[in-house]
Amino acid sequence: MQNCEVCKSKFKWKELLFSIWSSYKPVECRGCGKKHTISFASKFFVSFLIIVPAVIFGLLIAPDMGLSKVVTFVLIVMMAFVISLLLPFFVKYEVKPKEK
Repeated sequence: MQNCEVCKSKFKWKELLFSIWSSYKPVECRGCGKKHTISFASKFFVSFLIIVPAVIFGLLIAPDMGLSKVVTFVLIVMMAFVISLLLPFFVKYEVKPKEK
């Protein structure tokens, strides 16, 4: 789990999860108040981990199993939800640069 780059306070899993779910909203450190934004590489990583398994399952696995479109959609949504619960352990945040 990520720590604040300034004061080394540990972010809570819940803070990072809601940041990801709310379109990468910046996370504010409870210790020093610095705002952290998700890195570009982590945004790519999040998208990759959600989209690739969904596409593989939806196009390759589900048709071979004979699943209906509705069941396939529900399973893809559930899979994306479960993957999103693990993302706070992998994403990296950076101190937000000063705005001019």
